[in-house]
Amino acid sequence: MPKSFLKKSVLALSFFLVVAIMAYANIEFAEPITEYVSFVVTTDFSVQPFLQKLGLEEKLDTWNLGSLFEGWSEATFGW
Repeated sequence: MPKSFLKKSVLALSFFLVVAIMAYANIEFAEPITEYVSFVVTTDFSVQPFLQKLGLEEKLDTWNLGSLFEGWSEATFGW
């Protein structure tokens, strides 16, 4: 498992570096690629269709996640 994680991490880092180099090199053929990556990264992604398909939409609506933070003082987050 750690070997597989390491391979995937190196691959992801390599991909990120290649995209970053293309973005800053201002190469003509790289412009459509960097525009597409920018589009993918900044696009709003909705998990609503997946929740509906799995039947979890109604269950998540009933969760009161705000109650997790009730009663916490400001000192909890501070130094």
